[in-house]
Order: sequence, then structure tokens, then C-alpha cells
Amino acid sequence: MSQNEKDDKNTQQVDGVQLFLPDELKASAFCNSAFAQFSPEEFSIDFVNMGAMSNSVVSRIVMTPSHTKRLMKLLAQKVHEYEDMFGEIPEAIEPKK
Repeated sequence: MSQNEKDDKNTQQVDGVQLFLPDELKASAFCNSAFAQFSPEEFSIDFVNMGAMSNSVVSRIVMTPSHTKRLMKLLAQKVHEYEDMFGEIPEAIEPKK
């Protein structure tokens, strides 16, 4: 496979923006918790898989405060769209007794 063919397979359109997805990022990682820290210059968000046997950071994202605020607005918009389509998301799911 030529490099151009490989690049075409790794390119996708999202909200009108053409994105390149490298092979090493194609696999998804499950996250059921997140932790955030900040300094005057940046926010750091650790996405964590909390399990019975271990708790593992599956991804760490570092971004500027202004990018973090835009991400927060984007997520709020997407949650609103999701709830319009599927109903309200509960804050916490109570275990069955």
C-alpha cells in the first residue's frame, strides 16, 4: 500500500474538518473516570479505567485554559444533543439491589 493510500484510509471528515488519524490512535480506550489538574498555563486531564484489579490512566491530555473552556462548551452541547435524542442521562447509576 502506498503512503497516499494509507493516508486516505486514515483521513476522515468530522464537522466539516478533515482529520488525519494515525494508526497508533485508532484503538479506543475505555474510560469510566477522569481527574483534572491545572496550573496558570495549562489544564491536564487524566482519563482513567477504574477496575476491580487496577486503576489505569488510559490517556492524558494537556491543553491551554482557553482550549479547555472550548472543550467544556463542546461537551455540554453534545450532551444536550444526546439527551434531546435519547432522554436525560442520570448523574449516577444506582446499583441494583
